[in-house]
Amino acid sequence: MTAMSRNRRQAILRQSAGYIELGELLVETDRPVPASAEKVLLRGLRILDELPEPTRSKPDAKLLEGEALRALGRWQEAIGPLTLVSEEDPKRLEAWLGLGWCLKRLGQLDEAIGILKQGLVASPQQPILHYNLACYLSLDGKVLAAIEHLTQAIASDGRFRELMEVEPDFDPIRKDPRFAAVTSVTV
Repeated sequence: MTAMSRNRRQAILRQSAGYIELGELLVETDRPVPASAEKVLLRGLRILDELPEPTRSKPDAKLLEGEALRALGRWQEAIGPLTLVSEEDPKRLEAWLGLGWCLKRLGQLDEAIGILKQGLVASPQQPILHYNLACYLSLDGKVLAAIEHLTQAIASDGRFRELMEVEPDFDPIRKDPRFAAVTSVTV
């Protein structure tokens, strides 16, 4: 059997990514996965199975696998592929965010916080990592640390100010006067 061409491998990755992206659009946060989304996400995973090794084990394919499993609510299964990506390609924000997402939903908030801190070591200027870390720190009751990371996120990208106003993860600290004072100031 001849080796699969590079173009064919790229086409498989793009096709899988398309199905997974479509499936993610059909999923609502913290709600059961609709049957239509499950069908599309599983199709994206099956397409990845067409890849030969070692392509199947490389970060691009593993990221798609992890994202599909995360979207399916199979958080424990998603940790393996997302961890591989974070180790082999630490600049891939999606891996850090996905790992944090899964760990949070598995009730491992301390680990989720630790993962996002590791992500910030790899990519210190990424506002979305600061924002998500602020969310998790808020849930953990760490007001000052949450404010620090939220401030950094908003300073880099003002869109996070609007998100912060409706983000339920900030509810545990929203009434804290330090949080109210900092978030009412224009950064």
